Amino acid sequence: MKRREFIGSLSKVAAATLFLSAGQSTSCSKRKEPVTGAHRPNIILIVADDLGWNDLGCYGNRHINTPNIDVLASGGVRFTNAFVVASSCSPSRSSIITGQYPHNNGVTGLTHIRKRLMLSPFTTTLPEVLAEHGYQTAIEGKWHVAPYLPTDWYGYHERLSGVLPKDFWIRKSDNALRFLEENRSRPFYLELNYMDTHREDSGEFHSAEGFPIEPEMIEVPEYYALPDWPEIRTEVAKYYSNAMKMDKMIGDVLSKLDDLKLAENTLVCFVSDNGAPFPGNKMTLYDRGIGTPLILRWPRRIPSGTVNAHLASTIDIMPTILEAAGCAIPQSVQGRSLLPLAEGESKERLRDAIFAEMTYHVHYLPMRAVRTPRWKYIRNYSDDPVGLDQCDHMEWAHRLCELPNQGWLRPRVPEELYNLEADPNEQKNLIADSAFEHELHEMRARLDRHMRETQDPYSGRKFERNFAAPQSKT
Repeated sequence: MKRREFIGSLSKVAAATLFLSAGQSTSCSKRKEPVTGAHRPNIILIVADDLGWNDLGCYGNRHINTPNIDVLASGGVRFTNAFVVASSCSPSRSSIITGQYPHNNGVTGLTHIRKRLMLSPFTTTLPEVLAEHGYQTAIEGKWHVAPYLPTDWYGYHERLSGVLPKDFWIRKSDNALRFLEENRSRPFYLELNYMDTHREDSGEFHSAEGFPIEPEMIEVPEYYALPDWPEIRTEVAKYYSNAMKMDKMIGDVLSKLDDLKLAENTLVCFVSDNGAPFPGNKMTLYDRGIGTPLILRWPRRIPSGTVNAHLASTIDIMPTILEAAGCAIPQSVQGRSLLPLAEGESKERLRDAIFAEMTYHVHYLPMRAVRTPRWKYIRNYSDDPVGLDQCDHMEWAHRLCELPNQGWLRPRVPEELYNLEADPNEQKNLIADSAFEHELHEMRARLDRHMRETQDPYSGRKFERNFAAPQSKT
């Protein structure tokens, strides 16, 4: 059953009850008539899973071989200060296809665990708008914004592979290549969600067949803020191996575009959903948790080999793609199009700060953050520890937490302030340093204003001590 047929089968009262009870918005923007014209680009959105923002050759990592993504970057624009809005899969991915912050679209945690947080079918999505403007739309791989609901309710005409709600893996390129072949003569939107760099359900990594990396030949990147222990190096080597497998499949898709002579007018966007799957990275609002690679290639319009250091957010992806496709941007979208920056038409920055948030991952992790080019301010709303996620059964991970700067099993503090120029790995919390009172006041005010303007339900909320024992008054 199509989404609109489903909605039509419900009474207005029943529909409102069903989705408002889950805390979702039922507003939809007005649509324009389908855009026509031979110059509309094809669109491929590639979302990697748990890929750290510098874990590609084109981002300076000399220990990993990602030639196809590197070629993609050399053919377009590579953003070096791009950030996701949440360091958790479901909230991050929902923001990419809605252009909204998680607290606005309602997806504030992992939806396969908390079903009530699934994205409402009433929410306007990127594939839905494109479909209504004549695009053939398809998704392959991870579907984590509403895994128990059909993808066609959200604007996708086709789901190329994967069994809902569990088997999200793209294991080979055949389905994507077939889709390109079948739709070569009409505009298409293809969303490829690769899971290769995500840990398996067991929490383990296994090296991808045909892509060996010897742990002794690499080192743990400094930006992970982890010690260069042999056990961690082994984990990183397996993770890199799987990233290289993903790169190979992306290369298959790019080669097919060339073979079909579609590359010139195809906008390819590559991004990750959050930081690398290691303690203190994913699930945090440090740069290593929210920083993401972001690449846009569209040979017809975007100059090749360019690098852009302006702040960008993943809520900007939907308006960027819609502007490229000639579609009106829905009023619900909170991001801004990056196309003027990508095309080189504008040198002015779109934003002077980005905002990120967490409410849930597997467990309760309420926090909000604002980041400028120089400063990062994080406000924690409870002392619940970040935890170790899928590394919680590993001996080295618990030994790691004994180090003074690795407190992932210890209570969180109410506030954090970092000077990113002097401390890019965010190791020294300046919250109690009176020398930075002005910066602290300014960053607090920025975050407060953002939370009020976007109607964040945590605006004005107090810090909760759920984990640590109350301090004695004596």
